[in-house]
Amino acid sequence: MRLVVPALAVLLLSLVVGGRADRPPYQLRMGLPPLAPPSGVSLADVERTVDLLAELMEERTMPSGERLAVSRLAVPTLQASDGLCRAHSRIFWDELTGEALWPKLMLDATGKVSDGILAGNVNIFGSFDECQFITVELNATKYPDLPTQGLHFVGRYVPVIAFPIIATRDKHDLQKDPADVSEHDDDLGSIIILPSAGMPTGVIGMCVPSSCSSDDVARGLQLLLGRKVSVSALESTTSEDSVEFTPPDRAVITIMALFGGLMVAGTCLDLHYRGCTRRLMAMLQLKPCACVPGADPPAGQQGDASDTSQPPRRAAPGRPQQALLAFSVYTNTQKLLDTTPREGTLACLHGIRFFTMTWVVLGHACGGIVQFTQNVIVAYDYFKSPLFEVVANAMPSVDTFFLLSGVLVAYGFCNAYEKTKKFNLPMFYIHRYLRLTTPYAFMIAIASTWFIYIGDGPVWSFTKSSGQLNCVKYWWRNLFYIQNFFSVGEQCLAQSWYLAVDMQMFVFAPLVLLPLVWRPVFGLAWLGLITTLFLILRMVLWGVKDMPPIPFGLRPENQDELMNQYMYPWMRCTVWLVGIGLGFLLHKLRGRRVTLRPWQYLPGWIAAFAVGISVVYGMYGYQMPWDPTPSKAVAVAYGGLHRLAWGLAVSWVIFACVTGYGGVINTFLSHPGFVPLSRLTYAGYLIHINVLYFGIFSSKGVLYYDGLRLVYWVLSQVIVTFAFAYAFSMTFEAPFVALEKVMFSTPPPRHESHTDARAKQERVDTAANVEAK
Repeated sequence: MRLVVPALAVLLLSLVVGGRADRPPYQLRMGLPPLAPPSGVSLADVERTVDLLAELMEERTMPSGERLAVSRLAVPTLQASDGLCRAHSRIFWDELTGEALWPKLMLDATGKVSDGILAGNVNIFGSFDECQFITVELNATKYPDLPTQGLHFVGRYVPVIAFPIIATRDKHDLQKDPADVSEHDDDLGSIIILPSAGMPTGVIGMCVPSSCSSDDVARGLQLLLGRKVSVSALESTTSEDSVEFTPPDRAVITIMALFGGLMVAGTCLDLHYRGCTRRLMAMLQLKPCACVPGADPPAGQQGDASDTSQPPRRAAPGRPQQALLAFSVYTNTQKLLDTTPREGTLACLHGIRFFTMTWVVLGHACGGIVQFTQNVIVAYDYFKSPLFEVVANAMPSVDTFFLLSGVLVAYGFCNAYEKTKKFNLPMFYIHRYLRLTTPYAFMIAIASTWFIYIGDGPVWSFTKSSGQLNCVKYWWRNLFYIQNFFSVGEQCLAQSWYLAVDMQMFVFAPLVLLPLVWRPVFGLAWLGLITTLFLILRMVLWGVKDMPPIPFGLRPENQDELMNQYMYPWMRCTVWLVGIGLGFLLHKLRGRRVTLRPWQYLPGWIAAFAVGISVVYGMYGYQMPWDPTPSKAVAVAYGGLHRLAWGLAVSWVIFACVTGYGGVINTFLSHPGFVPLSRLTYAGYLIHINVLYFGIFSSKGVLYYDGLRLVYWVLSQVIVTFAFAYAFSMTFEAPFVALEKVMFSTPPPRHESHTDARAKQERVDTAANVEAK
């Protein structure tokens, strides 16, 4: 007799038995603690689980005579409250042993247990596409009791998750004797769930008739499994589902279509101007000179092709034309790819910014992929590697961005103030807000509306719970840059907390910058004082609130308070203030030659590398669930000091590269190839989480986690992120940078040519994208 058991049944049984068994091979090799909970798992728990699952089995006979044992968990909607769903489910159950093909397809599309459950293979999606493929047309004569509309249905894919109720008990209950806890229980015993990134049994795919809803499936499974397990169903999908755009969806799509039209029109106008200029230049240069050889050509007959000092003049475009030209993809791409060195540019920052952005993507990509892998426990073995600590402790990447922000704000401000001796406070804030908020607002609009329609799959509904609903409700917090003061669970665009913190520090930047340019000695003393005060505040908070040194992704203990403090500006500003000091120093050294001897700059490099490595690897040996808990002294010292230490280490790299003591490192970081990529980092930062969501949540099968596939996954995320960042920048970032210049610039004289106006504008464009994050 052949057994047909859905994944949910065998998975629950395997997890129960796995909790009672001795350590499996992976645990022995990795040093994992036993998987049993504090209350343990008794033999009675296993027996009750086996008895219940056995009661759900029903023997059926196939037309061929083969006997088949099928679990009723495969059709949990037999007791649905909806009559049509109940009728279709009964037909499904009865026809499993009939001649019809569709019941076999529906059962085949339901997730089956696979190998490696004890290695963490607890996400069993089934076949999403096969379920969507199923179409059923019933015979009205055979089923006269069905209404006309009930003779047709399709397959509905329903992802479900089962949560063990024991996980919600308090410590007092867990300390009871196992026999007392489970006494008089007639359903599943204590369920032991393997680590699976927050999803107790993983996602199990169920395929049922489309007349049944997700709630019908969840209620049916809950009745079958009993009250020791809490079953929830995610958003279901059928092939006949239609997309109904809401008014905000239509508005955003219309605006994007309008922008697409402006980009086409602006590019065509730009090419027209350029073509006219080239034709006029050609006509002027090739016009024959009708004069005596050796004599000067008469006025108006300047036909010497070598005389290009006076280009043909056309009337400069007015503001409407300039506004349209701001959307030219041709010109904006030219600006993006322009690597011409400019005086005063901190060239090494381009490479640092690109690699920092890559580090951010690396950390998020490696953490995100673990959610739906078939070997979670094996993946922990990779996490133990020292090389993987760069991913496990990728927190300093964000501090590098804060440092660069402080450097560029101070450097740009001091240089501008030195030239004009004026400070326009309103424009200081307006420019920053417009520069950051315009592309940011469009990313919020995209995440709030049509992004959820571009994919599908077993877990695609997670895109809603991962920020889309928050963006619909709390978008205004992001536009005011205050979202970091609210719960992590209410964040729209999870990575945007950084923008809020950076903007809040920028608001108070004049309090630090103006003393530096008015009274440098006092300004430096003031900068050192507030940096020291905030550093002391950090260490006091770590000492008083008993927080872990950093957020441990695999160790949830004591994380709540740290996550609450993680996004506050006073927890982040020390490294930003270090950047302010470095930017002021580089401004003072601008145009000067700094002379250092080897015994002066070599210790600086050694110290920078030593401190940087200490910061990245300082928590090695504390990251894994089985590692020892950091002591209070370690938590206070590392948590309070590591951001400042990292900022100082990177500051030396920047200082040495700018002053000529960077050697091959400066040559590499200052390579012109990093300039365009650096300019795309802000757009890349805005979109990279959604690119990651699409890659993870649109997957229709689980992944296998190993080194080679991890490399492919990370490289694909980096490449796709920067590819989409280019498109996003050309649409929502570069045009508005040009529009801002049109808004606040003086109109060119009427006699100035389009070529002259464009050349003048290009001269004032800076190579460094100061606000790019």
